[in-house]
Amino acid sequence: MRLFVPGGAELRGLAVNKSLARTFFERAELLCEREAVRYKENKSPYKSMTWTALARLVKEMAAGLIARGIEAGDRVAILSQTSHLWAAADLATISSGAVTVPIYPTSSQADIDFILSNSGAKVVFVHGEALLKKVLASKQETLKTVVLVSQLNKGRSLSEFVAENDLSPDFVIGLEELRQKGLTQLEQNPEVVSERMAGICFEDMATIIYTSGTTGTPKGVPLTHGNIVSVLDDLKGVIPIDENDVYLSYLPMSHVFERVCGEYYWIYSGGVCAYAEGIETMAKNMAEVKPTMILTVPRVLDKIYAKVRSGIEGASGNAKRLIDWSLKVGAEVVDAEANGVAPRVALRAKHWLAEKTVLRKLRERICPSLRLVVSGGAPGTSHTIEFFNSIGITTIEGYGLTETAAPACVNRVDRKKIGTVGPSLPSVEMIIADDGEILLRGPSIFEGYYGLEEATKDAFVDGWFRTGDIGIIDGDGYLKITDRKKDIIVNSSGKNIAPQKIEAVLKTVSFVNQAVVFGDKRKQLVALIVLDEQALTQHASDEGWNFNSYSDLVEMPEVTNMLKKEIAERSKSLADYEKVSNFHVLANDLSVEAGELTATLKIKRNVVAQNYKAIIERLYKEEKASQPAAKGQSSKGLVSSGR
Repeated sequence: MRLFVPGGAELRGLAVNKSLARTFFERAELLCEREAVRYKENKSPYKSMTWTALARLVKEMAAGLIARGIEAGDRVAILSQTSHLWAAADLATISSGAVTVPIYPTSSQADIDFILSNSGAKVVFVHGEALLKKVLASKQETLKTVVLVSQLNKGRSLSEFVAENDLSPDFVIGLEELRQKGLTQLEQNPEVVSERMAGICFEDMATIIYTSGTTGTPKGVPLTHGNIVSVLDDLKGVIPIDENDVYLSYLPMSHVFERVCGEYYWIYSGGVCAYAEGIETMAKNMAEVKPTMILTVPRVLDKIYAKVRSGIEGASGNAKRLIDWSLKVGAEVVDAEANGVAPRVALRAKHWLAEKTVLRKLRERICPSLRLVVSGGAPGTSHTIEFFNSIGITTIEGYGLTETAAPACVNRVDRKKIGTVGPSLPSVEMIIADDGEILLRGPSIFEGYYGLEEATKDAFVDGWFRTGDIGIIDGDGYLKITDRKKDIIVNSSGKNIAPQKIEAVLKTVSFVNQAVVFGDKRKQLVALIVLDEQALTQHASDEGWNFNSYSDLVEMPEVTNMLKKEIAERSKSLADYEKVSNFHVLANDLSVEAGELTATLKIKRNVVAQNYKAIIERLYKEEKASQPAAKGQSSKGLVSSGR
């Protein structure tokens, strides 16, 4: 299928004989009995699988799909948590010449129904009984096979479940049955998978990723093998990992960031990919697998930083001064290296002392083996990124969208600029439009939304992809994201205000984890704030404050006054019209479950505004009542709990 192409994206200089599937099998043949993946099953210790064993699994699954009638170009959906079986299902799908359609396990029934229907998926790989029931409830006519890749609840057999639900045993099958069908297919034709792979070219679709981003109905983003391989070729010279590295995967594999920079780049590099049990077990899993590299999102880094910083703040006077001095020295070394300047002798001596006394211990507290962190999915917090780099864990930000096959820009390890997302990848061209929007073109850019010609036309101008993000390119070609175009606040005076800039300032305030700023068509700005419950509770206990619950704590005048004072101080760098005039502290985190965050923890501003509409209106009433005292900061600053 050829999509509507506005201006066209060329596959410049790419080797057209290398599909993703062929790259995987070549890597497996090269590394053979070396470890490929580590995974857990049912809370067991980590198990290991070699490249040879993984290739066998993928080949049998691919042959099984072919045996089930999957033809080149057919759609195969995956509805599962991040795991080695997710990767195997994906690799099997593209090896059969089919197209992978990932679905987030947190998706609503409506979104699952839409994606299965819109894509016309014929097979679904599914993990867990709850998700299996959602697939069955969808009742899609195009769906011919459901493959369960996990156990059912309470140890029930699949045959029992099929009988209980009056299903055809040929419709819902287990992974082992699919593999057995694949083995039978391979006995009949040992080259059946190789023949399918031989027919794959760069222009062929590899995946359709449905994205609603932070607003709207899901739109299918088809990416070709060429789109993805272009990114991987570019990353080889940008993110330095090899077959000696251990990568810990925990982000949703339905997201393009984890899929391309995690799964596929792991195949390109040939290292070991270990799968976390979940985001809540990250610390435990890091201690178990000792990763050298992770992909992450800013929210997770901010939480790690807040926890470490809380410990620093609780240190004695001399110890805290030593830690702060060491971090300052570490930051000076990072700045020197970023500017291509070797640290002077005096700075090297100070850094040696800082490393020996403080920095090494801070690294050990987080993960002693970790050397590289790549953050994406949302703009990072500069002070958090600076902290990780200062203690010796190289941490870089990248920028991209589903439509760009993940990263279009990545900071360079040896010349990183904190506060930017780096220059564009070698094969990606980037310009800034007159209105500040970032425009991109190159071989990694998609060609158009699936079945949506008008949306495709709107997404391009003169062959350039319109990202919807506002940014600035500095003299060295490094990009700084200032905001989403649709998130720009236009106040009652007609001034354009970038909320992410203000939210970044608010997140430098002690204990602030999340901040969302509002003020469209209003005279003043207000904010919803989420604090670090553990750190604030510890601080309150240390100070001897009396409270019965966290909800009580966030309502205390001590918390209100502490925040007001520090917000006013931190906001001095902002223009008067950018300063928050009133704020409200929530006693609960914004969450994926409430629809307030995307799967990669980006804020869905419109959902938050709707969920907390009454509170936001109350903030404005209080701000109005407090005038004329409120010039940049209200005299009260509402703090209470609940929605």
